[in-house]
Amino acid sequence: MAATLLFKRPALVGCLITMTAIGALTAAYGPSIPAFKEQQGVNDTAAGAGLAMQAIGAVVGVLCSQPLLRRRGNRAAVGVSVVLVGVGATVVACAPTWSLTLLGAVITGLGLGGCDVLITQLLIVGTGSRGPAMVNIAHACFGVGTAAAPALIAAVGVAQYRILFAVIALMALVAATTVKGLAPSPTPHELAPHARDDKHGISRHRAIGVAVTFGFLALYVTHFGVQSGIGNWEPTVLLDRGYTSSGAALATSGFWLAMVLGRFVAAALSRRMSLATLVVVSCIGMTGSGAVALHSSTTAWAYLFVGFFIGPIFPNGLTWMVNTGFAHGNRFAYVVAVSMVGMALAPVGLGAVIAERGTGALPASVLAISALTLAASLLVVLVTRAGRDRHDGQGSLPPTDVPSGLSRPQLRVPR
Repeated sequence: MAATLLFKRPALVGCLITMTAIGALTAAYGPSIPAFKEQQGVNDTAAGAGLAMQAIGAVVGVLCSQPLLRRRGNRAAVGVSVVLVGVGATVVACAPTWSLTLLGAVITGLGLGGCDVLITQLLIVGTGSRGPAMVNIAHACFGVGTAAAPALIAAVGVAQYRILFAVIALMALVAATTVKGLAPSPTPHELAPHARDDKHGISRHRAIGVAVTFGFLALYVTHFGVQSGIGNWEPTVLLDRGYTSSGAALATSGFWLAMVLGRFVAAALSRRMSLATLVVVSCIGMTGSGAVALHSSTTAWAYLFVGFFIGPIFPNGLTWMVNTGFAHGNRFAYVVAVSMVGMALAPVGLGAVIAERGTGALPASVLAISALTLAASLLVVLVTRAGRDRHDGQGSLPPTDVPSGLSRPQLRVPR
């Protein structure tokens, strides 16, 4: 079976460096807020705008990456996104005013969104049978960045937050030098399977595609509700249950690190079990661990296991989504973009619940959202299976859940 290989080794390493850098960006603004307030003379609301502006930029970056990818090819699209990360981080690191800091946050957001979606797409279709494992490793590197950024801030002091953004800019610069090792084509759009020509087959294919896309949207929005809900509110819950501030912070750090571990484990498992099975089992483990968290004495430990099981859902779900044949190009970008919106809104909704009913309501709320994630994963399994069985042997639907790159046109980039 032919393999599609778009990467030279340096470009592959550069993509992993980039994922680490954008992970650090995701976690950089929260620890920097005290310094923003002191050095830039802004209040809490304004200081939090840095993260909001980056999030808005990321959604726009995801959506704009696809036209750029189609018109200019893989190398240019990734190169522009990496450069935007570097330029934006440099602006934040050097900005003398708050308005320039916010401008830097928007620029980094544009690059962050583009890098996230493009690198994921290209690893899925451009690394042959290693695709699922490489996507897990890339998103594990993203997790390493989210854990490393607060650690660096703690090491150098909040007042020296500019050092963190300078390091991120340097990582982007290093990654940019490796982009030439990425083949400009074929793009993921060119490698996407196509439905057969008869109108009835196309119509049915599109209907199933819409159902699959909405299933994945539900899967990601709810899974990010669990992830961001625990990540943002676990310290508050544990403090209310008698933990010290350092103990609560340590437990929450453990949650994020458990996600990284889960993705590395999934990288090893992705070639031994189907992606659909891996995602569904992860959803089951996440929901079961969330149920254990209802008991106050086990909440912190239970959320460690939630982190472990939630880690594989996003990267493996993306690969599964592409391999169904229904979510290439714009659909893929829309799912990632909406997921980012859900990640931003979930903490607000859960915060309202806590304000109304107290911190004791968080575990039950998280469990309910987790159950919806499990239901969404099962729905996607049923819809893709029904579509495959209905069109079996007719050629209108691609096989679902096959290892990435095994059915693609052959392209080899010399190492």
